[in-house]
Amino acid sequence: MTLSKTKQKLALFLLLFLIFTSMHMQFPVLTPFAVSLGATSFMIGLMLGATSFVNLGGNLIAGIFIDRAGPRRFIIIPLLLLAVSLALHFFVADVTHLFILRMINGFLLAFLTPACMTLLSSFADNRREQSKNMAVNTLMVTVAMAVAPFIGGKIGEWFGASWTFVAISFVMIAAYFLAGRTIQSNLIIRSYRKEPSYQSLIQLRLFPVYITAFGIMYAQGTLMFELPFLSVETDFSKGDVGILVSMVGAGTLISLALFFIHWISPYVRIFLGLAMMCISFGWILFYTSHIPVAGPLLLFGAGTGIVFPAMMTMLTERIPEEARGRGFALLSAIFSLGTITSPFVAGMVRDFISPYFIAWIVLMIVVMVMGLLEQNGEEGTAPAPVAESLFR
Repeated sequence: MTLSKTKQKLALFLLLFLIFTSMHMQFPVLTPFAVSLGATSFMIGLMLGATSFVNLGGNLIAGIFIDRAGPRRFIIIPLLLLAVSLALHFFVADVTHLFILRMINGFLLAFLTPACMTLLSSFADNRREQSKNMAVNTLMVTVAMAVAPFIGGKIGEWFGASWTFVAISFVMIAAYFLAGRTIQSNLIIRSYRKEPSYQSLIQLRLFPVYITAFGIMYAQGTLMFELPFLSVETDFSKGDVGILVSMVGAGTLISLALFFIHWISPYVRIFLGLAMMCISFGWILFYTSHIPVAGPLLLFGAGTGIVFPAMMTMLTERIPEEARGRGFALLSAIFSLGTITSPFVAGMVRDFISPYFIAWIVLMIVVMVMGLLEQNGEEGTAPAPVAESLFR
């Protein structure tokens, strides 16, 4: 049965929800699981960093193949292999086995994420439609972020971390069958005289996207590294940690409800979201004794809901369609670079300085650079009038 483009898009949104549900269900249980196997905080940081490093390399490889062959097979095959890999967590007996499985997961996700985003970008005909599609994608990710950590934490409390990974494996199996039945065509394959390259994507007009991607993933990586330690070092349970992570998703849902925001320039939205993230980390540092509570996590999530659709829209506006596979792969690689750096730094410094402070400094630097770019004009030209710069 052939599905219309609209039905394929709706199925892709559901698929993205299942994928990110499986990813976020792991957050409350992965760190305690690794600690139970004998891992130190430095070892956990190294494992997360190595996983992201493998993900980074896989992203760059994936972009080339996605542009050449289309995204379909690079969605379906990784989903099946991820289901198998996650099920194998049930049999993990030491940290080495866990380390290997996490790197396998990172490599498979390197193909899956840019393939989904490349396919999604092909469903829009103009900037506003592109922005709305990316906002719905962020909504799916956010709902997953809001409910999945709580579910994962509760399953971990009731049945243990091993059975949580089995449950996550079943989610990926459901995603595999959904993808096999609904993703029916490679909509973005094009014939072109000269094949695009990664070098063509290294340009000043894309610099705001890249620096933003690194900054927000560094901050988010710090949160996802630190929050699970609350169930190890304090009287927080895995369920409590899951609820805290869900606060980030709830904040994003609040900002995504502001539909009028798609009329505002992506550049302005990015700057506003980054400023909100800076405030949230300052709140954690100076007003909550370095223990996150609902308020700053809600604010951080709201900033995320503003930044992500704007960042994706800006990227698709500034690269040709035939290079979008490489474009989203490069963006995913920069995401991975942020998540490589944050757990590695947090694992090294957390005994004598708060990782939240380092993340706050990183975000402040990103905001400062973005402000300088805005001062000189979004495209390196003279600043536009206020109304024009806000709504262009």
